[in-house]
Formats: sequence, C-alpha cells, structure tokens
Amino acid sequence: MKRHILIIVSALVSLVAMAQEKDERLMADICENPFRCSVVLDPYEVIPAAETPVPKGYKAFYISHYGRHGSRSDWPADGYRGALDMFTRAHEAGLLTPEGEKAWGMLAEIVRRYDDMGGRLTPLGAVEHQGIAHRMFLRNKKLLSGSKRIRAVSSTSQRCIISMTGFTSELRALNPRLQIGWDTGDKLMRYVSGGDTPDIRQDVQPFVQAHAGAHPMDTVTFMTNVFTDPAAGWALTGSAQDFAKRTFEVAIASGAYEMDDTLLRLFSIDDLYWHAENSAMLLYLLECNSADFGDRRMALPEVAAIMKDIIDKAEEAIAGGNYVADLRFGHDTHLLAILARLGIEGIGERLTVEQSAHWRGWMFSPFAGNLQMVFYRNKAGEVLVKLYVNEREVRLITLPGGPYYRWEEFKQTIQ
Repeated sequence: MKRHILIIVSALVSLVAMAQEKDERLMADICENPFRCSVVLDPYEVIPAAETPVPKGYKAFYISHYGRHGSRSDWPADGYRGALDMFTRAHEAGLLTPEGEKAWGMLAEIVRRYDDMGGRLTPLGAVEHQGIAHRMFLRNKKLLSGSKRIRAVSSTSQRCIISMTGFTSELRALNPRLQIGWDTGDKLMRYVSGGDTPDIRQDVQPFVQAHAGAHPMDTVTFMTNVFTDPAAGWALTGSAQDFAKRTFEVAIASGAYEMDDTLLRLFSIDDLYWHAENSAMLLYLLECNSADFGDRRMALPEVAAIMKDIIDKAEEAIAGGNYVADLRFGHDTHLLAILARLGIEGIGERLTVEQSAHWRGWMFSPFAGNLQMVFYRNKAGEVLVKLYVNEREVRLITLPGGPYYRWEEFKQTIQ
C-alpha cells in the first residue's frame, strides 16, 4: 500500500512539473476547430484522408462496425439556466459587449432546445449517422447492393437506438432491398456497452485534478470579452470564476445544438487548450490501454466480450454466413476501449500519465465516432481486413505493414 502511494505521489510531482508544457500539434488542432477542445462533446467531423487502393484480386464481402451515438445534450446541473440568468441580468443592465449580446441570444436558444432533457440525441446526432451510413454505402456499393442481410444491435440507451435508426434508415433509402434486423436488450449490453470501474476512476482522479488545478481559468479575458465594463460585470455576477465556469459548461456542448463557436470564443485559447488536455487525460486513463491503468481496463469482461463478438461474427461471414454487415451502436467509453484493444495507431499506444495529457483524443471520441472493419477475399480464399476510424483508414501498432492485414494474423493479436 505504501509503495502504491509513493508511485502516485511521484507521478503527481512529475505531472505538475510538466503541466505548463503545450503540445504544438494539439494547439493547432484547437485553433483550427475550437470544438475539438471538448473531446467527447465534439460534433462529428468528416476529414478527407488518403485511401489506399484494394489489393488486386480482392473483393469486399463483409463489414464489422461499432459506432458511438451521435451528438446529444449534456447533463448540466441547472439546465444551463445559471449562465443564462447571469447574461440576462447583464443585458438588462446594458453591460454586454456585442459578443456578449450574441452569446446571450445563443444561450437562450440552447436552453430552449435542451428542454430539460439531458442525454437526448439532438437532431444533429441523427444526421451525423445518416451521413456516415451514406458514405459507407458509397464506399462499399457493390457489397451493399441487392437483397443483402444486415444485423444491427444497440445499447438500450435511447440516443443509441435513435442513432441506429438514423444509420439504417439511410441504408434502406439507398437500397430498399436491404434486409435489416434491429435488436437491443440487457443481454446485448454485455458486449455492446461497457466502461471503466470505480476503482480505476478513483485512482485516476488525483492526476486529472492535479493537472486541472495547475491551470486556473483566465477570467480576465472572459470578463473583458463579455462586459463593456468588466468591473461592473464582476460586481453584478458576484463571482467571475463561477460565471465563467457556468458559461464554459454550455460552450463546450453548444456544437451539439448546431451552434457556431461564439461561446467558446469568449474564452482564451489557453482555456480551451487546457480543457482539451484535462479531458483527454481523463478519457485515456479511464478507457484506454494506458501504461498505468490499462491492464485493469483491458481485463474487464465487456472488452473480452466485444472482441469475441467481432471475431465470431467475422468467422461466420468468412464461412459463408448470411450477413454482409454487423452494425453495433453504443457509447464512447466502449468505442475507446475497442480501438485501444485492437491496437490502432494513435490510441493503442501505452502512454504514461504524463504523456496522456497530449493525447489527441478528439480524433477518436467525437459524437458519432465509429470503427469500420472491411473484410476482403480473393479467389484463393485469403482474407484481408482494413480498419477505418471515423472513416479514415488507420494502421495497427501490433502488426507491420497495413492498412490491409491478413485476418488470421490480426485475429491472433485480439484474442
């Protein structure tokens, strides 16, 4: 026990020492799109990427998929009304800058759309999955043409079920002859959902809290952007820190309501950057195969269950099964564990606590984040598999070459 405490203290000291160092690539990411700072609340982005041609003689015959639900509302403690009430008081007092006035109107609209329903899929969430399905169909048009059968299963969460509905309805619109089955239920949750455990979360929290504590919010920039007279605004709100935090809570979730980045631009770029690091660190240490906590995370039964489901259904398809695609719809926690367990470059690496702060989490866990594994076969019966994360081809850290991998070799790395 003492040794465990010493390890934590030592890591915390190292973490605080490096807490002021910024990763230039992550900073550039956020400058390009401020919503990326929210990591798991980042609306889905379609980012063009290179496509390696299919090896000669191989044809696609099966798709294995896992998708996180699309954009949703968050769970604010006061329904975002705390921030809106403060902005309304400032508006009535004539203290808001033009940017503050625009933010006030946007806050009112977000509260209206939120409508006291935390965790609800927003209209954008369904649209995101329709777009992903559309592009998947076009990429695999021959495979998904004709009277083919597809299985689709979902977490019991409503936002996942509606995401599944949006995805599969788009496929049916593109090919009405597709035979699609839908399912959900508690037993399916054994492999379609899953997250960290309380003991992992307890051990991770000190590191995240230490990193967050090293970067207090820049309330001066925020108050100056919001108020024509920051001192009067300070007196009106009572606590600049509380006002900024309440507003930031709405800002990082505003993209899900199809808002622009007006609210995020009230804050300094450093505030956005440090939030991105805090969020990335928390996610990576909790859900991925980190050097410090990954052995426990990857050993959870839900991770083994989804690996078995991927393998079993792929083997069924290889043996001549009836389904050309298996679609699964769940949550970010499970998607991240799957990507880490598969050994995908950029998330499969075993980062330390200190390294995890610079992890580009937004690339792997946006709303509607997804994994697509496309299987190919030649006339000799040799099977290759190619992996896409958020529709961009990826490579593995567990096998050389790529992005096309021999199934038998790949299977051995995930069993």
